Amino acid sequence: MIREARHRDADLLAAMQAEAFPEDRWPALGFMTLMAHPGTTAFLAETAEGPAGFALVRCVADEAEVITLGVRPAFRRRGIAGALLDAMVAKAASSGARSLFLEVAEDNEAGRALYAAYGFAMVGRRPGYYRRNDGTVAALLLKVETGSETTSP
Repeated sequence: MIREARHRDADLLAAMQAEAFPEDRWPALGFMTLMAHPGTTAFLAETAEGPAGFALVRCVADEAEVITLGVRPAFRRRGIAGALLDAMVAKAASSGARSLFLEVAEDNEAGRALYAAYGFAMVGRRPGYYRRNDGTVAALLLKVETGSETTSP
């Protein structure tokens, strides 16, 4: 089940972020601050086994941006990231956004495959964007139109 997250979920979102991205931990206050911005929506994926993933999307005028999307390692490869992406695409479209942008690490093969299946295309590259213990990794800037042609794979 995907539901909109609330401010009271900030600690849970921060814990899942740390689990999904140990090299890029966000504090609960960071989630609360982002969720307080107009046009920003947080989503929480829950299963019978517990919280599984999260996402934040920001919609401004006719554009939207995926701020973050993560799935806890124990819940990966179950379609949860796709369900979260479906929720963000629907939110962007219902908010009047015609385009949805995101950044993905160049070495994130699973993420890149998911976004390609949704029709995202590369529109830019940011060298050294993500810091890792072993150096930096480029971010690929991807875009998809949120009209009727954007569908789940």
